[in-house]
Amino acid sequence: MGVWLVAEDRDTPYDGSRETPNPLQERTTIRVLLLTSDVRLTTNLGVQVSATVPDVTRSGVVTLPGRSLSFSETFRGLGDTSVIGWYRVPNSIGWNVTVNGGLSLPTGKTERPRFRAELDDDSLVPVSRLQRGSGTVDPLVGVSANRVFSGIFPPGTRVFVNAAARLPVQENEYGLRTGASWEVGAGASREFLWHPLIALGRLSWLHRAQDVFEGVPVLVGGGQWFVFSPGLAWGVGKMTIQGEVRLPLHRALANRQLDSSRTWQLGAVYKF
Repeated sequence: MGVWLVAEDRDTPYDGSRETPNPLQERTTIRVLLLTSDVRLTTNLGVQVSATVPDVTRSGVVTLPGRSLSFSETFRGLGDTSVIGWYRVPNSIGWNVTVNGGLSLPTGKTERPRFRAELDDDSLVPVSRLQRGSGTVDPLVGVSANRVFSGIFPPGTRVFVNAAARLPVQENEYGLRTGASWEVGAGASREFLWHPLIALGRLSWLHRAQDVFEGVPVLVGGGQWFVFSPGLAWGVGKMTIQGEVRLPLHRALANRQLDSSRTWQLGAVYKF
């Protein structure tokens, strides 16, 4: 069983890879609580259930003659829930290989999105796009592998690779289809200083397609990121506490949109 907190502050507008001014002082503050439960059914087979509880606030300031007008909108509550089955492949030539697949279930509340009347570059411009859930059942697939190499910084370094994708195939009741996303990563971890302390680092590439509303792309959203994520993990009995920060080394956003300079992730996992 695990609990994780993901924190991100998007306060810098980018146009593609170029930082741009932020005259409206726009900011999106994101806090997501992630609750997970992993049940092993056999030695090589198990099921993981994960639920999200997002708390997101979008704010800004409009400067008018003689005064300033602040605006803000917030949503919080239960988000979507994923149910994933995993299988550990036996006899994988020295590697521990796990494949997984499942569904993201629409347990989060959805609302009708609002857009400007006019298009921008043949795309819809959202007035509000804050949603707790997607409103659709989305396939999830992934694979991961790890192996300890004793010759790298003895007594050994664990090397890992992973790939995962979310592949929405339908619109929700309001005509919005969430953009598909996929991530590929690789990294290494090693015991550090004290036996229970583990240092880890990973490089990953994340791609996310734009959302689509009734067949028309939504302007804000979508892009790709190349990210470096250093972290530490500490084992205490049956509990492991882990902290990690995701640092974008390069971004290429689909259009002008807010992005963050870092994302923090802190969690704890307890094995019964």
